[in-house]
Amino acid sequence: MANLKHGSFTKQCKDAFHRLEAFGVGRVGKNDNLTHSDKLAEKREMFLRDISSHFEQNELEGKLNQLFTKENLDKFFENRLEDLASSTKENYLRGFSSMLNGLESKNIEIPLHSEDENYFNDKVALIKDEADKIIENRYIDNVDAVINDLYEQRYISGLIAEVQYELSIRQEEAFELVRNPFDYLDHGVVENLVGKGNHIYETKDVPFTLEQKILTNTEKIISKSTYYNDLQKYNISSHDFRFTSARFKFEKLISNGITEKEAKIQISKELNHKREEITNYYLKRT
Repeated sequence: MANLKHGSFTKQCKDAFHRLEAFGVGRVGKNDNLTHSDKLAEKREMFLRDISSHFEQNELEGKLNQLFTKENLDKFFENRLEDLASSTKENYLRGFSSMLNGLESKNIEIPLHSEDENYFNDKVALIKDEADKIIENRYIDNVDAVINDLYEQRYISGLIAEVQYELSIRQEEAFELVRNPFDYLDHGVVENLVGKGNHIYETKDVPFTLEQKILTNTEKIISKSTYYNDLQKYNISSHDFRFTSARFKFEKLISNGITEKEAKIQISKELNHKREEITNYYLKRT
């Protein structure tokens, strides 16, 4: 088994894409998992772009195919499939699985296949099983105490956690804001912060004390894995701050006399979405 060629992820993605190309090649009676259509090519370009971007953001290096391990893919899918409908999650997983099978048929080593041959089938089965159920509670009951403890143990982890909670944003976006505060902070508001799918958040107000913490922070940004390990001490994940924030802000709107429908729409926008169903997704899990 071989590795993808070239050093950068961008060039390795191109190599992977070209290895999978089979335009104009007959596929009757075949199941070679190669790319026979423009539509499938577009999807696979998206898969490769998504995964390489994730690895770059998490400061992983090396051969792209060697990073296709169970641990790495678990973290990737947790982030990438967030907020998607069950059917969309299933289609994404099956499409990604087919791409990896195609690469392996072209003699590219995929570590996942030796680690867990039922990986994708198990993930799809879990999605189907949870489709109509309320999954695990993502609400942090003592969120203020957890954030304070994080500050004491590692100041930068506490700051990132508070930014996530106060602004209802994802881990990646909190890291970006803390890393480059002057690109986004201006007199008590956050502007032009880019979320998933390159969607820009609406302008957000920032509490004065938090703004000062961000602007005066002198600690070096940590890795995503370090932050992950810090949160594991409390048996929580980074996205739990976003869930908790959504619940808290929703209940605050309701207590202020806002109708439930309008409150859900406002919270969806707060989360950088547009649909009431997204708020239902968050409330269902808190």
